[in-house]
Amino acid sequence: MMYSLTITSHSPTRAEVDLSAFKENLQALKKAAKNSMLLAVIKTNAYGHGIVPIGRKAVDNGAERLGVTTVEEGALLRENGINVPIHILSSIFPERAADIVTYDLTASVSNPQLLNAISQEAVHQKKNASVHLKIDTGLHRFGIEPERAVDFCNSCYHLPGLIWEGIYTHFSSADEADWVTTEKQYALFMETVSKLEGQRFTFPIRHAGGSTITIERSDMHLDMVRPGIALFGFHPASRQQNLISLKPVMKLKSKLLHVRELPPKTAVGYGGSYVTDTTKKIAVVPIGFGDGYQRGLSNKGEMLVRGKRAQIVGNISLDQTLIDVTHIPNVTVGDEVVLLGKQKDEEITARDLADWMDSIVDEVLASLMERIRRVYV
Repeated sequence: MMYSLTITSHSPTRAEVDLSAFKENLQALKKAAKNSMLLAVIKTNAYGHGIVPIGRKAVDNGAERLGVTTVEEGALLRENGINVPIHILSSIFPERAADIVTYDLTASVSNPQLLNAISQEAVHQKKNASVHLKIDTGLHRFGIEPERAVDFCNSCYHLPGLIWEGIYTHFSSADEADWVTTEKQYALFMETVSKLEGQRFTFPIRHAGGSTITIERSDMHLDMVRPGIALFGFHPASRQQNLISLKPVMKLKSKLLHVRELPPKTAVGYGGSYVTDTTKKIAVVPIGFGDGYQRGLSNKGEMLVRGKRAQIVGNISLDQTLIDVTHIPNVTVGDEVVLLGKQKDEEITARDLADWMDSIVDEVLASLMERIRRVYV
């Protein structure tokens, strides 16, 4: 049987994405790095905010380039009409070379197999492919070791079909304000660039810094900066709050699905990890770890109902979370619940959620699954 009906209503759980706040954050970061290009890092579905709407908003408001981590993300942006340079900020397998060239994506390169594959594909498609050489200065995820950079370029730099547009690194400890380590890594990067230039291996665009460097260290901005989480309203470290004003872009909301009173000594939820000590009023919120609302918040996190904080009780399940609303007057089914954002005088931030589950803001936001409807305001 075929259905051609249109859904007339939606789940009450939704993420409201404030595009005006995103614009203000981007412009503040551009001002902080006024002498450099800005590459907006919108990887992992724009940290959960929706990669296509965010990508368009970034380009419309002055981001010269976009950064992602998968070929699929880059292809999706191209298929939606975004034409600025798009960087793949991760290593990829050589078999992705055809897609890299087809979609005019800028690859991060540090191994000869990938470079040879991109070169061959560029020649085959009669195109030129831009690449950026990644130097490993201490993060040790991927990248060419500084001492091998000259030999690497001797063997790969002159391959046909390649445009060596840039060279970059990524710091391991900038967010933690470990400036001794960061400055050592920066010096190593600049020394490597100088050695390569001495051998006539040139790279017009040099870049090294993400959000923290954009905000705190103008001496390391170079030709381009790569802010990510700061675009979405979060300082990588609390010490930066007085340096730049940022606004959270996402508000996560739902509604109470069910409310009931439970007597004392009643086990609540899977595994009975929470037991009522007195008569309690327990409410059900239709969100769970299947939505990316992490199970690590069980018996730790809070939500806002009628402007008051309500404790999460019991283990979060795949699709539902239980909260204690005993102390909140006149609670009823259908009441708005704020999981992330402000309600009256109270606020729950992504940093609060991260602290409750011993994580970071990036994980809180990027984990939110696509089945949570995004509403752009």
